[in-house]
Amino acid sequence: MTNVMLWPDLYREHGHWLPAVNLAKSLQNRTYSVRFMGIPDCQEIVSPYNAEFQPIFSKIYPIGHTVADALEPVGQRWKPHHLMPLVRRELDSVFTAADAPHLLIAGYFVGLEALIVHYLYGIPLMILTTFLRHPQEDPATFARGKLIYMPEQLRYAIMRGATGRDDITLEEFLEPLLEAEELIPCPEDFDFADDDWEHGEKTHYVEPMIARASLSDDPTDVPPALPTPEGKRVIFATSGSQVSDYEDKAKVFFQALIDMMKTEKMEDYHLVLAVGDKLLEFFNVQYGVDESTGSNDLPENVTIEAWVSQLDILKTADVVFMHGGLATIKESIYEGVPIVIFPHGKDQTENALRIVRHGLGVLPDDQRVTPQSLRKLLTEATSNTWIRQKIAGMQALFQLQDQADPPASIPIIEGVVPPTI
Repeated sequence: MTNVMLWPDLYREHGHWLPAVNLAKSLQNRTYSVRFMGIPDCQEIVSPYNAEFQPIFSKIYPIGHTVADALEPVGQRWKPHHLMPLVRRELDSVFTAADAPHLLIAGYFVGLEALIVHYLYGIPLMILTTFLRHPQEDPATFARGKLIYMPEQLRYAIMRGATGRDDITLEEFLEPLLEAEELIPCPEDFDFADDDWEHGEKTHYVEPMIARASLSDDPTDVPPALPTPEGKRVIFATSGSQVSDYEDKAKVFFQALIDMMKTEKMEDYHLVLAVGDKLLEFFNVQYGVDESTGSNDLPENVTIEAWVSQLDILKTADVVFMHGGLATIKESIYEGVPIVIFPHGKDQTENALRIVRHGLGVLPDDQRVTPQSLRKLLTEATSNTWIRQKIAGMQALFQLQDQADPPASIPIIEGVVPPTI
């Protein structure tokens, strides 16, 4: 049987991991054997779907690293601490075992790590890019940036250690990433269609990878959807799995939404906030939430959680207030939910422009967030017939592609490493 290893990201970023669960099921349906690998914190994302998971770099990134980052420099998104252990073949037990993978499908942000694996173990690689990148920001360019900005001695130690060559140049080292097939799990119709927005022949828009199912005969163990008061219209709000990267903006955003729920004529609505682990602690303190005593100063029409099953919440939501991450956008479109988008950073501003271009929601005129401005956006998003029509059309396209048999990604993968029984 052909074994495939999925490595969606180094860190616990739900939006990068969950699409890979969908891909894993598609691969299983084509007789591939599929496993995930990642730092221990990532296992909780895929374990509800009964995914086989191989923890790696456990000493460097122990359980709890995502919430309590003990590595210097504090706050830096990506760190090189695992690269030399990887070069020194710390993953031999994974890639030289009897059931070693025949193919590695790695996320865009671990392209450099996947490249090292490719050189050390001779394994073919593919890239899964879970956001809509600029055509010039290909995986090789991103990996090149990591190498360029690390100390020169470390850069050459990585390149020599991975390839066994003292004379290899940076461009030669990156060549396999330029040749790797890249999957973007999103319909091309949602992306920009400008003349300067054209990817190379190795980059493929494929199915959105939204619907998820158990990877074994056992049922999934995803927590049930949060109950909301009967008869209430649900507002869902999130700043995504990388909320800690823009914590201050997210606090202002969430606080304004809570204050909006205190205004007149909001008694028919219920707000569900997914704020992440750190901000849940912050708001629990601010509003005196104590589960042991039942104390809670939050408005009755507000529920705050660290994480929720977005697909379940969106099935009942009237509108979603969000930051602009592609995963939440895709899930909102899939469930036909109008979007109010407040980009916090990164690729989210471009995603907001995509939302407006396609008529799928609304973008504020400025970034000043007040309860009154949010009320206005709520009304516009939920009462605009044009938005409802446009999102219904895009929803039909997303669902059609997500349910295709076989999905668009499969022939591409089979062209790299075909399945065997």
